[in-house]
Amino acid sequence: MFKYFITVDGIKYYCDKAGELALKDGAPQEVPETDTEAEEVDQEAEAQEAVKAIIAAAMKAGETDVAKVVAEAKAAIADVFKSITVSASESKSKIVDLVNSKNVTLDVEAVKKGITALAGGNSKAFAFELNTKADLDALRKSTSTGDFTGDVVEPTRDSEVTRDPVRQPFIETIASTTEVGAVGLVYVEVVTETGNPATTAELAAMPEKDFEYEAFTAPLKKVAVMNKHSVELLNDAPQLASEIQGMLTEDLNVEVDAQLLNGDGSGQNLTGILSRATEVDAAAIGTQVLADANHFDVLRIAMTKIASGGKGRFVPTHILLNPVDTETIDLTKDTQGRYVMPSFAAADGTRIKGALVIENVGVPEGEFIVGDFRKLRVGRQGGVRVEMTNSDGTDFGKDIMSIKVVRRICSYVRTNHSAAFQTGDFAAIKTALAS
Repeated sequence: MFKYFITVDGIKYYCDKAGELALKDGAPQEVPETDTEAEEVDQEAEAQEAVKAIIAAAMKAGETDVAKVVAEAKAAIADVFKSITVSASESKSKIVDLVNSKNVTLDVEAVKKGITALAGGNSKAFAFELNTKADLDALRKSTSTGDFTGDVVEPTRDSEVTRDPVRQPFIETIASTTEVGAVGLVYVEVVTETGNPATTAELAAMPEKDFEYEAFTAPLKKVAVMNKHSVELLNDAPQLASEIQGMLTEDLNVEVDAQLLNGDGSGQNLTGILSRATEVDAAAIGTQVLADANHFDVLRIAMTKIASGGKGRFVPTHILLNPVDTETIDLTKDTQGRYVMPSFAAADGTRIKGALVIENVGVPEGEFIVGDFRKLRVGRQGGVRVEMTNSDGTDFGKDIMSIKVVRRICSYVRTNHSAAFQTGDFAAIKTALAS
């Protein structure tokens, strides 16, 4: 029993999942009306539509060996789609099946149609939204290099577009994130407490305790970037996807990451960790003395400050370091040349007293950030919005396409949670500990 069928001129014929007809003595087999379980295969691809048309023509012409006709037709169609004499406007961006993933929300076919309409001058703008990395991967995987017009055979083109390396964003992945449907996030803190519980005699008045609350708002801020390309660039869809990936996963998200790390909350800036973190310095160390202090010692002291400041309710989850400082940690040796790995650090050095060590060049060399990153709250409205238009100024007459990538995001660390983050300078703290 066949499981699939294809429809030609209103008649259903059995086939396999790839659309290959089930033939008997060279003729296709019709699906009887009693078979209600067979599934129709995808008939969207241009090649499949062409094959259907040839099958119909062959049957109307009374061909006795439809299988032979179909085989010859498929070979011819394959040659057509591979031929360099097909113009780029007719062959750009052939859509293939998307990877079956629940994380893919992007309508790749709609994106392709939007790009084609822009390139052909039939539309001035269109937009789509990338909500997950799977969306971006789907956009890249669903395109194949377009053919080029001309009499000379072009060499195979590497579709990857490269640039100077930029650092990887990471703060958002370790923070507490939530979707925001309004203008931002509103949170409430106790700003003043008066009175305390006390032992109370029978029939005596109980002591009162009052709390004064205040509501704060972390408004959504816009982080955006725009780039302009010639319309000709749209004739190579993989290059377009690489450009989008470059702007999206690199420039835009690196800026978001920098804001979550360094933003001071003023104006259009996000509230970053360092604007709330407590600095571990000579004053914080006080009279504590520790001879020959190393990086491990400094980090352990910072973790103690977090536990003390949070009355045991803050637990350091991550330690952020520059790669130069992780190298210093990894290469720390004792006076006999043996590598030092204290009892509170994992054997591979990836955790120190349970906190995961993350190395990133976004952290200044010689400095550290230790924190309970559950206390960094990040609100996001939707995903990354990508808009394209040729109607910016005189761009239409110059065949220039503008690509705009935008995110709306907000962040905050409660004032009551500022002790959950500790930062400082290794050298300065070591000096303070030495005397």
